[in-house]
Amino acid sequence: MGDLHWGHHDPEIINLTHKMLKKTNPKHVILHDVFDGYSISHHDMKDPFAQYGKEVNGNNDLKKEISEMLEGLVPFEKYENVVIVRSNHDDFLDRWVKNEDWKKQPTPKNSPLYMQYSAILLKQYAESPSDIKGIIPTIISEKFPKFTTLGRRDSYRVLEWELGQHGDIGSNGSRGSLLQMRKLNTKIVVGHYHSPGRKDGALAVGTSTHVRVGYNMGPSSWLQSHVIIHDNGKAQHINFFKNKKGESNYTTFK
Repeated sequence: MGDLHWGHHDPEIINLTHKMLKKTNPKHVILHDVFDGYSISHHDMKDPFAQYGKEVNGNNDLKKEISEMLEGLVPFEKYENVVIVRSNHDDFLDRWVKNEDWKKQPTPKNSPLYMQYSAILLKQYAESPSDIKGIIPTIISEKFPKFTTLGRRDSYRVLEWELGQHGDIGSNGSRGSLLQMRKLNTKIVVGHYHSPGRKDGALAVGTSTHVRVGYNMGPSSWLQSHVIIHDNGKAQHINFFKNKKGESNYTTFK
């Protein structure tokens, strides 16, 4: 699926996707950026006006954001193999715990979770400092033990396709791009860019969010788009467009 970013997700696209999955009966469902992290985003943590807006609108409640994300994952329990790819927005929560001071937080309501999630990281760094799973995968695994939650170093292959990488990190820790992914010695499908793309054996899904979420200003290439891998190993984009009546429908290209 295109990146979820629960909270910025488009409910119409999610509903259409579940209808499509009911018809296709997939053996694997791969999810990227399930968590958005808007409530504790480092991008506006020091912006008092943004923080005021979040307080007024109730968008700075981390517990609420986590609960809504987990609730959004419930319908996926019906599928055979659900895989949560470790993504950069997952890191928002780890980064918040590491870099912010709970005593100086503009939203004290999040302080109990700060303590709880700090304990998760302390345990992980004590047990395996070179391979940290992270807070979001841990939360999801506790709620949905049948889901597969991947770490940054994990691989998940279906037929000849690598599906375990988000796309934000490239070779040797560099910034990822579809052009770089095409140079790998395997076919791969990634997320992250919110714009569907295809470069030889490297494919990128789009997004499952609204196509405008506030920070993608100006001309945008974002598109609501998924990728299906068929039994014969061929990969196909599923793109969502509005029809003449303003209703969402999906069309495909090979």
